[in-house]
Amino acid sequence: MIDEPFIESILQKGKEAKEKARIGFSNISLDQLNWKSSDNSWSIAQCLEHLIIADGSYFSDLKEIAGGTYKMSFWEKSSPFTATCGRIMKNQLQEQVKRKMIAPEKIRPSASEMKLDVIERYHKSLDTFLEYISKCRNIDIDKTVITSPIIQIVTYSLRDAFYFLIRHEHRHLNQAIRVKENDGFPK
Repeated sequence: MIDEPFIESILQKGKEAKEKARIGFSNISLDQLNWKSSDNSWSIAQCLEHLIIADGSYFSDLKEIAGGTYKMSFWEKSSPFTATCGRIMKNQLQEQVKRKMIAPEKIRPSASEMKLDVIERYHKSLDTFLEYISKCRNIDIDKTVITSPIIQIVTYSLRDAFYFLIRHEHRHLNQAIRVKENDGFPK
């Protein structure tokens, strides 16, 4: 089903993410960008890089879908687990953290310090992501099924992917903002 109101709501959440990042990180120093409260936590830069990598892992499929050249695989057409996988992903990747998760290695950020350009790279990545979503206004997002870029047997509808990916965006922006609110954060 073509669902323009849903696409518009996702795009609005994307604009809110962009504004959250702009307000939160436009005037931070390199030390602040790379500061971590512990060895087991992420810096602001790592949160942003994780989003760049995670969102980018969907770009090739989204480009094909938006361009009308996407062809679902046999598994995407026939997997009996698509709805279940979508439900699980929507439940796990909420904006507010229910439980801490370990990011799959394929989409983990670098452990080394990053430059300030990670903020600009994040904004460009988010713009690209939102542009692809916008170009899916005339797509049946319930019947278009994609495969997880992390686990090849996991499939979900484009609707479910948009739903959990935009919440994942806010989840890690919120995490980055919490880094700034830590008592030890450099001033």
